[in-house]
Amino acid sequence: MPLYKNKPRGGLLPELDNERPFQTDYVEPIAASVRQIQSAMGDELFHSLYLSGDVARREAGETADLSLLFVCKRTLNVQEHTALNTVRWRIEQSSDAIKRVLIDAVPLKEVTNLANIFRWGFFLKHCAVCLSGDNLSKSFGHFEVSWEVSKAMNDDLAVRLKDLRHKIAIATKWGPQLDAAQEAAERLIRASFGLVAHKERKWEFDLKPASEAFLSHYPDKLLEIERLFYLIERKPVKKRAVVALMDDFSAWVESEYAKIDRKIG
Repeated sequence: MPLYKNKPRGGLLPELDNERPFQTDYVEPIAASVRQIQSAMGDELFHSLYLSGDVARREAGETADLSLLFVCKRTLNVQEHTALNTVRWRIEQSSDAIKRVLIDAVPLKEVTNLANIFRWGFFLKHCAVCLSGDNLSKSFGHFEVSWEVSKAMNDDLAVRLKDLRHKIAIATKWGPQLDAAQEAAERLIRASFGLVAHKERKWEFDLKPASEAFLSHYPDKLLEIERLFYLIERKPVKKRAVVALMDDFSAWVESEYAKIDRKIG
């Protein structure tokens, strides 16, 4: 069980404890991430760095993804993105405990824009811990699970899937193809859970309970969910089948978001 700070009153969600020590195998990769990103980006760009996922919740197994959010003072250019990708590769190679390093770089003005409060406010307050820099989570109050949060947390689904679809199409080796297929499947399951989170009145971080909550409302989608978990397990599947699953299921998910949004307003 993750250690949270005291849960606020009412139906508001708790935040992860930023003071609890990380699991031993992940301490050095986390420290290396902070050092290398700060060094590569410099004071001109570096605002703050956050960790999310199993490692942030102190629930990681023997291996896990290292999911990082880098808040930068301005939008990165091509060379700076390349430097960040080099850092990502070095961290992945530095520890047997790290399966993948995922780094999202988001400009400060986007994170602090009030129009994005249900996206970044919720994420920083309840899904991440600050590793370095000015902790923006302190700027936000506690949230409750709502339809607005579900929409905001998945509003980039189409853009992300388009990029992953392209990566699958151009992949010439199994490694990059399996990476992209796995990420696409994970995003689709999280987006599926977003359809029912406001009914469940809770936020699931793990994919298995998230999928189970979704299927309790949409049992007819069992086959699609089983196929998505097949991709998450990194089983080799032909490109055409992967893309067909992504396209068909994402189209359904997006239409369901639109349908629910019309009902709720």
